[in-house]
Amino acid sequence: MDTEFRPLPDDEAGDELFADYVQYAFAPDRGPEVDLDDDRPDPPRIRRGLYPADGDEPLTLCSSYPFETRLRGATLPMGGVSTVATPPEHRRKGYVGEMLRELCREYRDTGTPLSALWPFKHPFYAQFGWATTSRYLAWSCEPSALRSAAATGGTWERVDPDAWADLDAVHRAATEDRPLSLDRSEAWWRERQLRGWDSDPYVYLWRDDDGEPRAYVAYRIEGDWGDRTFEARANHAAADREAFRHLLGFLADHDSQVGTVRFRTAVDCPLHDMVADPAELDCELNPGPMARLVDVPATLDALDYPTDSSLALGLVDPLLDEVTGTYDLAVAGGRATVERTAADPDGADATLGIGPFSQLVVGYRSAADLAVGGELDADDGTVAQLDALFPATTPYLQEGF
Repeated sequence: MDTEFRPLPDDEAGDELFADYVQYAFAPDRGPEVDLDDDRPDPPRIRRGLYPADGDEPLTLCSSYPFETRLRGATLPMGGVSTVATPPEHRRKGYVGEMLRELCREYRDTGTPLSALWPFKHPFYAQFGWATTSRYLAWSCEPSALRSAAATGGTWERVDPDAWADLDAVHRAATEDRPLSLDRSEAWWRERQLRGWDSDPYVYLWRDDDGEPRAYVAYRIEGDWGDRTFEARANHAAADREAFRHLLGFLADHDSQVGTVRFRTAVDCPLHDMVADPAELDCELNPGPMARLVDVPATLDALDYPTDSSLALGLVDPLLDEVTGTYDLAVAGGRATVERTAADPDGADATLGIGPFSQLVVGYRSAADLAVGGELDADDGTVAQLDALFPATTPYLQEGF
């Protein structure tokens, strides 16, 4: 079938079409009736569909959020793929892959060198070049279990969305050195962080004794009396360890209201070492979102590097033929020049898929780990070169989208 990748109509008909597809994909229990009057969060995004060349009903559709993400000294545009929805009559015919290919080409054409998504199944998106690039810890405990790590002082205040700039100051202080953290816009704060699908969250901000904003938490209290849960997920931040202790104190102070508190952190969170009895904490390690490079030179040119080096990289991309190839990478004085010199990746100093290479670039996995796993073909010297250029870090993309 001849197909065409194009925007959804930017009108009520387009809104209804989008809502119908997304509701069937993610909330089929609501039935076929679509309510466009509900008060859903709506941060800025684009909507795209893959259509029959001569039709007005998409074979599949998606949306994409225009993010800015931090990575190795740079702030780069990143497309957040979301709400990929295909009616059952069009599934398993290759349409999603075709749509994602065209979306990534649009990213390349508009100066967006990175893409990320939350997968419903990791292997599904791995076949198109995305790879896991972030993990998180999910914590659950009684509020009292956090008391021993808590600090007092300063002031907590309940705030509304107009306080987004103070909340953003906390977020920036907490994530400025964290790979894949987002530079949140005012619209993202107002429409996603501080709004909800069924109800808006409570939002509290902590100021230190000098009045500076240093921690925040946005949360809901769920369940019935006697079995309530304080649910913060990843919607919290603390500027430093001391501010985190005050955040823990705020959670602990809900011991008369809830039986359980739940929240997420990056995998390097030292909470087990901060409390008196770490056995009172339930902690689960989870895979987070997936990401990939869609424009290799644009990404690598923007980064800071800790050492000088030069080598030829052979990359294999299952989605984009224009990415597959050999790249000459030369780094001097902390800056890189990158040129795609051939469409064939064979014969390079190091050869790997775009997914594993994306994991290396963001710091999620080391070159040594990729080599041991059989995902990087290179000699020991080249593996050491890559690890020197792209030291392992702890990426944490915490936003849901």
